[in-house]
Amino acid sequence: MASKINDSSRPLTSVSRLSSQDARSAEAKTRNRPIAWKDGFESSGARPGSKLPQLPAPPPVLSLPPPATTTPVPPEAPTEPPVSDDSDPMKHIEYLASDALQGRDSPSAGLDAASAYVQAHAEKYGLVGPNSNNPENPFQQKFNVYSWLGADKAGEAAGAAHAGHAEHKQFGHETFQEGFYLDEKMPKDTLKLLNQQYEQTMKAAGQSAVPARSGKQRGVEELKQVATATGQAVNTMAMLPGTGPHKDEVIVVMAHLDHVGVDRKGNAYNGADDNASGSAVLMAAVPELAEAAKNGKLDRSVLFVWTGAEEKGLVGSQYFVDHPIPGVELKNIAGVINTDMVGRWDDQRLSVVDTNTKGQPNYFRDVVDQANQQLADPFDRINRDINVYRDRQDGASFGRKGEDVLFLFEGLSNPEGGGDLIPEYHRQDDDIEKIIEDNGGNKPRRVKDLLLNVINIAANRTTEPQPK
Repeated sequence: MASKINDSSRPLTSVSRLSSQDARSAEAKTRNRPIAWKDGFESSGARPGSKLPQLPAPPPVLSLPPPATTTPVPPEAPTEPPVSDDSDPMKHIEYLASDALQGRDSPSAGLDAASAYVQAHAEKYGLVGPNSNNPENPFQQKFNVYSWLGADKAGEAAGAAHAGHAEHKQFGHETFQEGFYLDEKMPKDTLKLLNQQYEQTMKAAGQSAVPARSGKQRGVEELKQVATATGQAVNTMAMLPGTGPHKDEVIVVMAHLDHVGVDRKGNAYNGADDNASGSAVLMAAVPELAEAAKNGKLDRSVLFVWTGAEEKGLVGSQYFVDHPIPGVELKNIAGVINTDMVGRWDDQRLSVVDTNTKGQPNYFRDVVDQANQQLADPFDRINRDINVYRDRQDGASFGRKGEDVLFLFEGLSNPEGGGDLIPEYHRQDDDIEKIIEDNGGNKPRRVKDLLLNVINIAANRTTEPQPK
């Protein structure tokens, strides 16, 4: 892990941004060269033979409501550099949650198209592909997805990823709950976790687990004999190099890009809230943070990760942790922020998890409160009512390794905390129209503003040396 975060912060520089209070539509200037990170990360220039999947045509443009308040800036005396509507998460939700992407299952052509869309956006603002282990496309980390033989043959025969995906009553997934990866580099603790999940799955399916050949635990090759490969999924990532003395430390900002695909009749689960909203918030934060880095206002580096196969059981995030890319080992990570389902309910409340595996607050508790107060219109309620979800979201893969994790979530049905998930959770009516009905699209815009402040504080905090 990176050096310990001290509670005292040095004076912060503001990040110029398109906010929910101040929207601008002028186009950002095109960058001719990507930012290069001299510590071994390749530039994002075109590479021979590197082809992106063909993106489906964007859906017809909806009449999205504008941000709640618009304050035009006189052209003769601009206070901030203009940015495009790339900074509005609603633009990205509209594409990611369109029928053309067919529910973004892992794996699927829809998820590949979403990955290509995210990558093109990151390259536009000069972010670099950090995965030198994949020279063909360093913006991607690919992995094979498996499921247990016999666990869901009905769903496989129908061409759907999981027959029971129509309605989930509990948020998130346990690690490897409905899918997993398998390779020889799998760490021992992950292999142990997978063995336990195999036994639980077989018991739930009313089948007997194949015993280990020797000892108490099955090896990778033994598990492959009782599993079937369902295809290749992808984590999409982009690095924004820091410019300060702590540039080798990294703040990881993540959201799962996948959803649950289609039903047996081919009808899509578009997942506008889950999790086009979180993925779009990350995308919308890119232009402002790139401008901050260009102006020398970003000390630590920021790694954006849009994970795949989260809906299978946090597979993409676990694979990332188990297969660190060069320069982003656990020792380099100085904090992790996960954004999942941030589009619904009213725009004055948010729920967060800012505790470790023992339930103790981590350094993000003070950061979130400070970041909220920096907003022109702070959230009325930052509820800490979802600790039960701490181990059922992508941040858990990092939390088990001792990293400080912040989880941002839209909240539950009770505005003061507690209650139920949105009724459309994992249903086919989780569409962008529901976000518009709830808050006019202002909730994801405000979450983006808060996220920018959180990243700015975390990336520019003072540190104290770790004890040896």
